This record gives sequence, structure tokens and C-alpha cells, in this order.
Amino acid sequence: MRFLLWILGLFVSAVGLAVVVRSSYGNVVFFWPPYRIDLSLNFFLLLLLFFYVLLFLVIKAIHLACKFPSEITAYRNRKKESESNQALKESLKAFFEGQFIQSGKMAEKAMEWEYNRACAAMIAAYAFHALRLPGRRDMFLETAERDPLFGTACRVTQAKWLIDDHKPLDALKVIDRLNAEGIQYLYLQQMSLEANRLAGNWSAVVELVHSLEPGRILPETVAGLLEKQACENILSVSAQDIETVKTIWKAVPADWQKKPSIALRAARIFYHAGLLDESRNIMTRALHADWDADLMCAYSEFSSEKNPVDLEKRIECCLQWEENYSIHPQWMLALGELYYRQNDFERARFYFERTLEKQPESFLLSRTHFLLAQLCEKSGQSEQAAYHYRESSLVIQTESVLIAGQQE
Repeated sequence: MRFLLWILGLFVSAVGLAVVVRSSYGNVVFFWPPYRIDLSLNFFLLLLLFFYVLLFLVIKAIHLACKFPSEITAYRNRKKESESNQALKESLKAFFEGQFIQSGKMAEKAMEWEYNRACAAMIAAYAFHALRLPGRRDMFLETAERDPLFGTACRVTQAKWLIDDHKPLDALKVIDRLNAEGIQYLYLQQMSLEANRLAGNWSAVVELVHSLEPGRILPETVAGLLEKQACENILSVSAQDIETVKTIWKAVPADWQKKPSIALRAARIFYHAGLLDESRNIMTRALHADWDADLMCAYSEFSSEKNPVDLEKRIECCLQWEENYSIHPQWMLALGELYYRQNDFERARFYFERTLEKQPESFLLSRTHFLLAQLCEKSGQSEQAAYHYRESSLVIQTESVLIAGQQE
């Protein structure tokens, strides 16, 4: 439509110009002594139009000549930008496909354009981190860090990689600096949790687990495992100072005190400190709550023949669990061992033999035969003692052969 209007306007102008020229009879006279030039008005107007057109073309040419270098520069920049953007896309595509070498190469190409340099350097750094090339990775990270817009991103990335490199203390320093700057990202808290776990800062681990809202941000199973691991390690770290252990144990939630692994760790510490009552009470509460074979084994192991009162209380508790736990060979073995330490050989033999009837696993079977052999030896039954010693040895040898066969 616009083209038709231009054509129509051109024809109208031509008709108007023809009418004006035909009806114009004027002259234009130029005096240049001693010369005189006479021109018709129409010719003069034509010359004037030609002069203005020529002047316009000359000015336009000069303008284009002055603008030409900047146009070339702009063209080169557009070309470089287009190539850089394409290389950046290919770099990201290769990275997500797992082609880290190709991703790094394309990222280096994308860095040729200044405005993509920091972003491309970050991609290259991630690619070389995946390739386990820390030297090149750090070089590209430093390049990205020169851009103020990527400062925070680089420090967060640095903290993550320090954790991956098993340098939790250095990672915590970087995270602390970010926190001091007012950066409180949820991702930073999760990294802080992992760094503190690797560094063994178990008190901080417990605080972070609670702050990360178990069940919504942190899966409940993961939160539970971390809390359990933290409690166990806090007790182990403080094992040399029994007063500190007592203080820590009181601070442990009642539900956690009944967790078998935590109860076993605390009971072992109190037992080695000579606090048999505390050790027994911890295991008793945990076993009242739920069955655990390792805890039941420790229940008899962490007892003393020199403390008959403690033995009596342990036997009494074991008998209370008979209705629920008598199906477990470990319960029978533990009760038999407690009677054995009490020198009640008749009852000890009864529970040892019931343990054998249950056909327990290799470890329990070997230990039951060994304890029966010792019992028979103390009772003067040398032949039976030799039989049980031999059976215990055979179980161990058979288990060793089976393990060796599986390894081959």
C-alpha cells in the first residue's frame, strides 16, 4: 500500500512540475564583469536542484566515510556476540550431556566476547571440576570472579568445591564470610551442614538439622540419621571426660537415649569409666523400648563378676523380657552368660543348650560352644569341654572358608 502511494505521489509531482515549467517564462541573469550569463528560470531551477542533490550526496558520502570504521567495529562485535552466544549454548548443552571436555572447549570460545566471559568461565570451571582438574578449574573461577556480578556466585561455588575436595574447614571460612555479608541462602545452610559434618563439628550439625525443618527441607530419615550420628560422635569425642559425658547425656532427648546405637555408645563409655549402674540403666531403657541384638550382646558383655548386685539386676531384667525376646538366640546366650558369670553353671548350661537348639548364626554358635567348653572345663568335664572347643573351632573355620570363597 505504501509503495502505491509513493508511485501516485511521484506521478502527481511530475505532472505539477510539467505544468509549472510550461507556464514559466522568467529569466535569471548573472553579472560577472565583464561577463553576463542569461539563464531561463526553468534551467536555473534545474541547476539549483542538481546542486542541492550533489551537495547532499557529498555530505552523505563524507558522513558514511566517517562512520565506516565504527560500522566495521559494530559488525565485528555483532559477529563475535553471535558466535559467543552460540558457543555458550553448545557449552551448556554439552555440559548437561556429560561431555565435559567439549563443554570446556566451547566455554573458552564463548569467553571471547567480553559480556559472556564471566558466565562462560563459570561453565568452564564446572566442566573442569567434573573432570577432576583443579588447576584449570580454579583458573577459570578466578576469571569469573573478576566480574563483580559473579562475586557471590563464585564464593558459593568455591565453598561447594572445597567440600567436594574434603576441605571442610576452608569451606566453613568461605561460608562464614558470606554470612557476614548478610547472605543467608538455604543452599548455604545445607553446605554448612555438610561441611560441619565432615569437620566433626557435631554440635553445629545438630543445630543446623533443627534449623532446616526436618520433613520439609531436610528429609526426616536424613535428619534422623544425622542427629543420631551427631549424638554418637559427641559422646565419643567427650569420652575421656566422664563429667562432660554425663552433661551431654542429660541434654540428649529421651527418645534419642533409647536409640540402640546411641545407647550402646553411651553404655560403653560409662562401662569403661567403671559406672556399671549408669551403663546398665541406659541399656535397660533402650531394650525395654525395642529389641536390638547388638545391645543385648553388650548387656551381658558390660557386666562384672566382681559386682554380684549388678549381675542380679541384669538377670532380673532379662527374665522380664522372656515373653517378648525368648525367640531370639542372642537373648538366651546373654542370659546364659550372665548366669555363667554368676557361677550358676546349671542355669547357664540350660540357656546355652537352648541357644544351640535355635541354630543361631555362626558368630553366636561359635561363642555358645566356646562358653559351654569353658563351663564344662570348670565343672571337670574334660571330654565335653574338648568337644565344644572343637565345635567352636570348626564353626570359625567353616565361616572363614565361606568368606574366602565369596571373595574369589
